[in-house]
Amino acid sequence: MIPLTDLVIALAALLGAFVSGLSGFAFGLIVLGIWLHVLPPTVTGPLVLICGGFTTSMSLVAVWPAIRLSRILPMILGGFLGIPAGIWLLTQLDPSVLRRSIGIFMIAYSLFMLLSPRLVLRHAGHAADAAIGFVGGAMSGSVGLSGAVPTAWSMLRGWRPDEARAVYQPFNLPILAASLAGQFATGVLDWRHVYYAAICLPMLPLGVWLGVRAYRRLNPAWFRRIVLFLLLASGATLMV
Repeated sequence: MIPLTDLVIALAALLGAFVSGLSGFAFGLIVLGIWLHVLPPTVTGPLVLICGGFTTSMSLVAVWPAIRLSRILPMILGGFLGIPAGIWLLTQLDPSVLRRSIGIFMIAYSLFMLLSPRLVLRHAGHAADAAIGFVGGAMSGSVGLSGAVPTAWSMLRGWRPDEARAVYQPFNLPILAASLAGQFATGVLDWRHVYYAAICLPMLPLGVWLGVRAYRRLNPAWFRRIVLFLLLASGATLMV
């Protein structure tokens, strides 16, 4: 008989993979709201990196033609610089403080953007993109949420869905991989991560496939609303 905790973790992975295929991010946002109730942050963070890397790579097919290296490179470089700070936070901060701080940020941002739908920053430069990447890298190193801030930034920049996904998805993949390597080097990973990854990984291809199919049916307005409501709901779950 499958333990209830393992079943919850696997079903959360399936839901997270679907949302990742649909929105191009949010695997960690979805699963953390569930996993953090049954697993400690030292397990969920690396597990999000492992599974999030798989879902991101599988759903890249939806936006591959729109990827522009010149747009994403400053953000990726900033992300690499932020990863060590995030790994340090993971080992130093109280787990509940870290979880609720991220929850407060996501709730505040999503509410602000839902109430200000026409607010757009057209002329932000590469330095701003790199700063956003740094924050994304720090969040990746700590709790595996590399995509939350870059995705929020893409909403603020007013990019079309394919443009936005062509930025934050290619950003996520190397940042997640580098964060996982950093956690491995610092001894954060252990047998528990292998065990729970083995439970989750079979659920990911189906979830991503269903999500990508749903994405191709969305118009830009609905895509924006879905992304912001995902941020809001995920932030609320982290406050519990």
